[in-house]
Amino acid sequence: MKFSFKDSLDKIKDAIPKKEKKAPSASDQAEEGSKDAGKRFSKERLVNDLGKIGDFFNPEPQKERVLRHEDFNGAGDTYYANVSAFYKVAERLLWLILIIFMVISLVTNYKEITYDNFFYLLKDFSTAADSEVPSYQVLSYDSDSRQKFALYRGGLVSASPSAVSVFTAGGRRTLKSNTEYYSPNIVCSDRYVLVYDSASSAFSVYNSFSKVYNERLESPITDACFGSDGSFAVATKNDDSQSVIYLYGKDIKLRGDLSESKYIFDMAIGESGEKFCTLTYQAGSGKGITTLNLYDIKSSHSAGKLESVDIDGEFPIGCAYLDNGRIAVLTNLAIRIYDKDLDEREKHTFYDANIRAFKTSADGVSVVVSSDAEKKVIAYDEKGEFAYEDTITENVSAIEQCDGYLFLRTASGVIRIDMDKNEREFLPSESGKMLIYGNDTAMVCGDAKAEYLVFGKDR
Repeated sequence: MKFSFKDSLDKIKDAIPKKEKKAPSASDQAEEGSKDAGKRFSKERLVNDLGKIGDFFNPEPQKERVLRHEDFNGAGDTYYANVSAFYKVAERLLWLILIIFMVISLVTNYKEITYDNFFYLLKDFSTAADSEVPSYQVLSYDSDSRQKFALYRGGLVSASPSAVSVFTAGGRRTLKSNTEYYSPNIVCSDRYVLVYDSASSAFSVYNSFSKVYNERLESPITDACFGSDGSFAVATKNDDSQSVIYLYGKDIKLRGDLSESKYIFDMAIGESGEKFCTLTYQAGSGKGITTLNLYDIKSSHSAGKLESVDIDGEFPIGCAYLDNGRIAVLTNLAIRIYDKDLDEREKHTFYDANIRAFKTSADGVSVVVSSDAEKKVIAYDEKGEFAYEDTITENVSAIEQCDGYLFLRTASGVIRIDMDKNEREFLPSESGKMLIYGNDTAMVCGDAKAEYLVFGKDR
């Protein structure tokens, strides 16, 4: 038998047990499956997301919510299916518009999103809620003979030489700030309260719960006013008989200043915050000259005088901006209404009469005059149109106008006059300053408390 080395080697290899191929484990299968799934995931997810976006604006009724169009075919009426489809698309579009609006608002106003503004918003919620209180409460405060009052955001602000306090309509005090004013005065807007000391050069600006600005000028302050947009002006009197007016924007930053060579009796800012007027007086020769000056203050750095009107022989009392840019001017002898170009449109004279009470504001101009023969009430409304004239017998110390009604403060109470119907109603009250809360409500601020007088209700 012939021996072959090759045959022997083959026999040895056959005798050695072969290593069987190991089946993949569960973890290996999962890992492999995840790799395949990952490849499919990005494509399937993209397709699904695009499909969802398409379904979001799909006008076809959703199967799980409403019936399909085909379900109405038997009845021959698909009206409600069409209505459902319409409102579905409208709902989606409104959500989309809301999201776009919020994104644009955040991008354009990101500088205003601060902790202080957010805190102010939260604090202001309670103040706004109190302004809707249906039953008025008696407000109590510290007594001081030099205390001044003004209405602010449905509540009351009081300023005494020692403190400034802000109250809501419900009687809750939201601010008490210590001050050192000898003779405080108050002017208010919908946003801020400005308190200045007519015996010094200091003034402060407040909101409903904190002091937001404080400044001391070079000369004593003689007057201040707010515009409807929140901008304000402060007038001072220099030793050289020149008046300087400082103009501030609604952000409480100084915009600029302007000078007047005459003494300023009153001033007002136009509704848009672009026009500004002053009422000045110069003794000169004879009986003196009252001048109404109109300025353009659109520029943040300078003010340009546009027009001026002289009123010879009359003494200035007050001025105010009315609707459509009209300006009301009250002197000791007449009421005048000027248009935006300072052309005189209305004039009402009361010669040989003395002014007993007056008010010039955006609500109109009203006055009580008396002579040897009689006492009269005269009023022009917020449009600068003649609204009322009639005689009275009572002695009046203050007058206010609001939404077609006149309020007269007498020694024993308050008279409300409906100017259209010439109807009068009287409510008694204690002594104090009269403020008008609304066309049916007056507030009388006494030495230590304020009370509301509500007209037109059954008693």
